[in-house]
Parts: sequence; C-alpha cells; structure tokens
Amino acid sequence: MGNAGGAATNSGIDFQQRIAALVMSQILCDVGDFSSLRLGAGVVVDELRFETNDEIDDLVLVGPALRVFVQAKHALSVSASADSEFSSVLRQFVHQYLGDSAPGDVYLLATSPVASSRVTRELRKLTEAARLNETNHQRNPLTKVEKEVLEKTHGLIDHHYRARTGRDITAADRAAIFRRIRVALLDIEAGGALESAMLMLLASRCTVSPHLVWGDLVSMGVSLAKDRVSIDRAGLSARMGRYFGPGGAGEPADEAGAGGVLSQVEFRSALSAGREVVLAELPDEDGDCVIADFRRFDERGDKRLTFRDDRLQLPNGISWRVLGRWSTWSGLERYMERHAERFADREVVLIPMDSGVDCESLPHAQVYGEHCRQVLEAVPDILCCRHCGETISEDRAPLIEVDEEGREQDLGLVHESCRRALDRVLGFMDCALFRGNPQLRNFDYRGWVESLPSGQWLFGGLRNAGPRAAPVAWKSQYDDFSKGTWCVRTELEDGSARYVTDRGRVARRSQQRALQDAQEMNRSLEEARKKGDPWCYSPDGDAFGPYSVLLAGGVDPVECEKAVACRYTRPIGEAYSQCENYYAPLAYLTDAVSGDPVVVEGVITMLTDPLQLPSYLANWRKCGIELPDFTVSTLLSDERFDRFMGLAMAQGLRVIIDPKLKINGDLASGYVIEHFESLVAGPA
Repeated sequence: MGNAGGAATNSGIDFQQRIAALVMSQILCDVGDFSSLRLGAGVVVDELRFETNDEIDDLVLVGPALRVFVQAKHALSVSASADSEFSSVLRQFVHQYLGDSAPGDVYLLATSPVASSRVTRELRKLTEAARLNETNHQRNPLTKVEKEVLEKTHGLIDHHYRARTGRDITAADRAAIFRRIRVALLDIEAGGALESAMLMLLASRCTVSPHLVWGDLVSMGVSLAKDRVSIDRAGLSARMGRYFGPGGAGEPADEAGAGGVLSQVEFRSALSAGREVVLAELPDEDGDCVIADFRRFDERGDKRLTFRDDRLQLPNGISWRVLGRWSTWSGLERYMERHAERFADREVVLIPMDSGVDCESLPHAQVYGEHCRQVLEAVPDILCCRHCGETISEDRAPLIEVDEEGREQDLGLVHESCRRALDRVLGFMDCALFRGNPQLRNFDYRGWVESLPSGQWLFGGLRNAGPRAAPVAWKSQYDDFSKGTWCVRTELEDGSARYVTDRGRVARRSQQRALQDAQEMNRSLEEARKKGDPWCYSPDGDAFGPYSVLLAGGVDPVECEKAVACRYTRPIGEAYSQCENYYAPLAYLTDAVSGDPVVVEGVITMLTDPLQLPSYLANWRKCGIELPDFTVSTLLSDERFDRFMGLAMAQGLRVIIDPKLKINGDLASGYVIEHFESLVAGPA
C-alpha cells in the first residue's frame, strides 16, 4: 500500500508541474491560446504562484484580467464523502470564494485521462452548462448519473460552506461557486498530445533541444512549488531567456518580422533602397561576367535603370542578361562565396559606382526605404513564398523585392530555388530552428503547432498501446456537413450516458435523422441482447463493442440500454467530444521537382511527429530505400486528410503512418490505413 500511495503522490506532483511547464512554455513563447485549460484564446498570464497562501494552493495563474486557481489532480473520482479527495477539491473552491473572491475568478480542476468519466464528462458538462446559463433541462433531462454527480457536488459545496461560515448556503452563492468551476482534461504526460505540442512549440522558439528546455521547466516547477514562491514574466525570461532566440523570451513576437509563432526568424537586412548591385553576363564575351554598382535614383527621384525579361537596360542603350541583383555588396559577396565554382573559369569585370555619394542617405532612397518597410509589414504571412505560395522553412531564405517593368511591386521571402534573376535581394532569413532541421523543407511549423493540441486523437490512443504494426480504418463517406441541433444519446445500465460520435466529435443531426438513428440503434441493441452478446461501452467510454469483445479486452463492460434523440448543446459537445481532428495533423514527403507525394513501392508515408524524420530516414536508408530530393508538406485538418486519402486510394496507392521497417523491408511498426467501406463489405 505504501508503494502504491507513493507512486500516486509522485504521479500527482509530476502532473501538477507539467501543467506549470505548459503555462511557462506558452509565456516564454508568447502564445495566448489557453484553450487546453478551458480559458480560451487571447489570454495573458503574467505570473505563476506555486503552493500559495490562497485557499486553492496548487497553482495560481495571474493576468491583467483574470485569476485562475488550479487544483491539479492526476486521478480523481466523484464521491459524496467529506473525507474524499473530491471533497478536498470542493472545500478549497468554497474557501477561496469566501476568503478572497473577485469577479472573473476561475476555479480550474485540471485532471488527466485516467480520471473518472464522472469528472471528465458528467461534471465537465454540468459546469459548462452552468457557466453558459443552460440550466433548462426540460428538453434534455439530466441522466441518472448527471443527477447523482450534481447532487454530490452541491452537497459537498453546501457542507463546506456551512462548516466555514456556520450558516446555510444560499442558492445564489451555490450557483456562483459552481459557475466558476471548469474541468480541463489534459493529456500532458510523457508522449501525450499536449506534451508533443509543447515540444514542437519550444522547438520553434528556443535555440537548444526542446526536450532539455521542457525538462528544465518541469524541474523548475518542482523547485518553485517546494519553495512556495512565484515567478513572473521577467523572472521567467531571466532564467530561461538565454535558451531562446533574438528578442528575448516572453516578449511579444514581432508579427511582421517573426511570423508570429516563430520568434527565431530574424531578417539580416536594413532594407537598403539607394543602390543596385548587379551580376550580369557580358554580351558576346564567351560567358564573361560583370559586377556593377549603380545609384538607383536620379536627382528627380526617378529610377535610373530598367529591368525587364531577365535583362537590365542601361541609360546608354546597352542591355545585359542579369544573373542576380542585390541591394548591398555584402549580399553579392555571400552569393559569390556560395557559388564560387560557377565562376572559377569565367572572367568577372568589376565596375564600381561612379560617385562617392552615400546613396542610402539621399531623401529619395530614405522615402522609398520607408515605403518598402510598410509594404513588408503588410504581408499577411511572412513565411509564405511570394512566388510559389508554399511555406518557407529553410534557413537563409532570401528576402526580396519584386521591382521590374510589367510586374507589381512585392516584398517578402522566397525559397532559394524560387528566386528569380531580377529579384532584388534585400537580405536573408536567419533561423536556428530551420538550421537545426534541414530535412523539414517547406514545413508549416506554425500551422502544426496550432493544430496539434486538439488533433491526432486516434494516434494518441494507439501510441499508448505501444509501437506495433496495426491497421487503421478510414471512412471515406464521413459526413461533416450537418450542423443540426440534435444528436443521439445512449443511456447505459449504470445510469450514465454516452453520445454518438464520429471521429471523436459528438455527431450533430437534424431532428428527423436523430430520431431515425436512435430507432435504428435501438433495433440493433435489441438484436444483440437476444443473441446474448449486448452492445456495451467500457467504463471510461472510450471503447464500444459487443460484451464478449470488451470483456476479452480486459475491461468491465457497461451495457447500453437504449438510444434517444435529444437536443445538441454546446456543453454536450465540449464534454463528450474528444478532439477537433481525429487523424490530423500529419506530414508527408513531396518530390521537390514534381510536387507530387513521394511514393515508394506503391506506398505514401505520413508522420505524426515530423521532428523524428531523421530517425525514419536512417531506418529507411538501412533498408536500402533511396528517396528523391523532397520537401515536407502537411495535412492540418481531417478535411484535407480525407481529400488526400480519396485521391491516393483512387490511384491504387497505400498510406502507412509512422513506418519503421525490418532489414528485409517488412513493416516492424506503423499504422496501415485501410478503406472502412471495403473492410465492411469483405472480399469481392
């Protein structure tokens, strides 16, 4: 018993400090979306207080407009006992309300997937409904279990209020306390979806291994809690800022220069506007080249040179074919150093500027330079190539200005492979993240970080079962069009309920379809009962199947009694939906030349963790697989995954996710996507 209690205590401490590490990671990376903590987006947290003198003493998050009192419980079940851990949580909520209550305070019960479904589903739904003032249960009466959870929770709130004040609680105070409670289900443990999201987020901002920084933040949480101290943005930056990119950790990101979520991105450029440094081929000179330095503007402020169709037209009528164009000598010098072999056997003639004037200080150049800065700041996505439109994730990608006859002016980043001869190179991008992950070319880091916390629900469950080769069914006829206001509830023999979901989300239906689905489901339930193998759920609600199958899987099945059509509400959706995306986000390799997915022996490979790509490449090389030059594309939503799968299967291609191979080429681990309708239909 002592070892079990110690393990439970240690897991609780680790869970609490992982939550603290999550919050500190988002502060350091200036990410204000705290939806995982049920706080929503646009939240500013300035300070974390550990093991405080407040009644709710695990962790307090403080910002300009909120206080969030966190009770972190790795495992928790609903109990009516005044001596239970559930009672202890509610006691702290009540005492906080009575001792120091401010409008907008949040009492956050943060728990993990191992907690009782009474907490993660029923209590979560009830508190969401109270917060959203959805208290009319005439259309959707509470289930037996929901009534029990509500009665036990209210009973303990009443008990602790009376014990603290010596008087009975009023209905208004009980409702006020209950509305402040929010239940957050956090898969933050090792290998969990939230930990993976934080590692990717840290990788996009810090200059050392994200695993080391994450581990350091967890350890810091333990130390701060032990000493019962607080830490604010400045203190966190002082401790951890050296591990982050230019600009300092915890400071707001420069949207134009850093692409929002990627603060490591820095432009090495002053947006010089007053000169043209040109590398061109001399006509009729056997491939010899010229480097010329020109003043860009004349005394009236007009441009002195004309660029069109890869050529430079000089005022004296001479025309050169341009090989490259820069705003500074240093840009040209970097290019010549990288491509010295191209000019080893060619004579290069140097024509310096014919004036000693500082052309950058001239009024025309300064005004034009300011105009360019404004154009650059207006670029909606700085990490989108201005030529091909694909994401840029390559270090030293050129920052260019499009300035030639017949084309509209434009500024922004381009892939080096997309750079055109007449692009006026202003500088380049410097990013340690891209430099450290050169295989992830064209990879959308920002989109990945934003979509991962609420995605990959299917693979999170499969990973918990351990690495293995397993089939995964893909349903091509998935219906995501309906936004009906009805759904189907399955009532279980223990008085609880589950809602029919599709891809982890409560399926919304029209009233007519919900009634039809419930009728059909009841027919199926009755047939299974007559056969002696009724349909059941696992106690946690994550598994559904015949009694015999669930029993063989080591769970205690809970039989389904009946299905009913009921009104869909936001609390139902938030409490009983497990994810936003069931499959996505996923990454796959794209042929750099053709733009098509890389196919090896009829198989397209996808990855759930692109940062592990080097490990997969090493495994595939060991098995004799040679890949073409590739970039890395993303599928950030299930809708895009569906379209991709439909096209792949129409072409007879297979898709395998996270494949590791044996030396003979057989699949050692991974997930093989199978067509659901074909599996159901069986062999032709």
